[in-house]
Amino acid sequence: MTWRNEQMYHLRQSSLLTEEDQDYYFQNIVSKLFDLDQPGQVLFSYLDGDTCIGYGGLVHINWIDRNAEISFIMNTELERDHFQFHWKAYLGLIEKVAFSGLSLHKIYTFAFDLRPHLYDVLESADYCKEAILKDHCFFDGQYKDVLIHSKWNPKLMFRKPIKSDAKLYLEWANDPVVRKLSYQSDEISYESHLKWFETKLNDENCIMYLFYFSPQKHVGQIRIQKLDEANAEIGVSIDKHFRGKGLASEIISKASADFLEKHKLCVINAYIKEENISSCKGFEKAGYIFLGMKDIKGANSFHYTKSIR
Repeated sequence: MTWRNEQMYHLRQSSLLTEEDQDYYFQNIVSKLFDLDQPGQVLFSYLDGDTCIGYGGLVHINWIDRNAEISFIMNTELERDHFQFHWKAYLGLIEKVAFSGLSLHKIYTFAFDLRPHLYDVLESADYCKEAILKDHCFFDGQYKDVLIHSKWNPKLMFRKPIKSDAKLYLEWANDPVVRKLSYQSDEISYESHLKWFETKLNDENCIMYLFYFSPQKHVGQIRIQKLDEANAEIGVSIDKHFRGKGLASEIISKASADFLEKHKLCVINAYIKEENISSCKGFEKAGYIFLGMKDIKGANSFHYTKSIR
């Protein structure tokens, strides 16, 4: 109560809290949260040893869309000299709760444009400035903006690509490393790529997976082309910023498992040029079996397969 009253300028609080207000809040709001499977907020004390030096949590939790707002306030005496340290420490703790404990997809801050030093902390902790709400709050006789900073669950996820992803796919396809290891090494034009991309999006026998950590961090893509009821062929490319991090085997494994769950009678075939040893390791780690060497379009290639059997 004391800290909130001292720091009303940056809080959504219109008047000073009394002890009666605080008692009512804890007895009628906070205490009932413990009986709910999906409470609207989860609150914590922030401790230095046994001493409470702040509190906060996840509020406005949306269990359908799996997102929540971050709330935090520290002892007012710590704000001037230890603001950055405690905010970063707190963010590290609350992210474990949000992402590992509750499996939320996204967490965010909703902050009046009164503390620019907060934004530096958030951005140094990989929060993205997602939106500015112009003139959204009234403070000290004038309107102020509200800034929203967000962070997404670092869990690797995938979705089906859409037409607007064509440019991203073309950048991956024309990457010099990708072109060198491809069976067709010429640079691809935008016009031919767009025609190919739209055709594949509409091909019911082509299953495409776009992998990402967040909407801003695309990792790579998997394309599995079903050739007939018994065979399919897989292609993979990794964004240059995520190579060498062991992610290839993970996205190959996830995409293959999803495909084989839906197409149980199929065998997925992977063909890899003999100079692409690192790709072989990724497929082997993802559970693919080496069958032998094979000539593919005039190139000596490794042949790997995976099936549900």
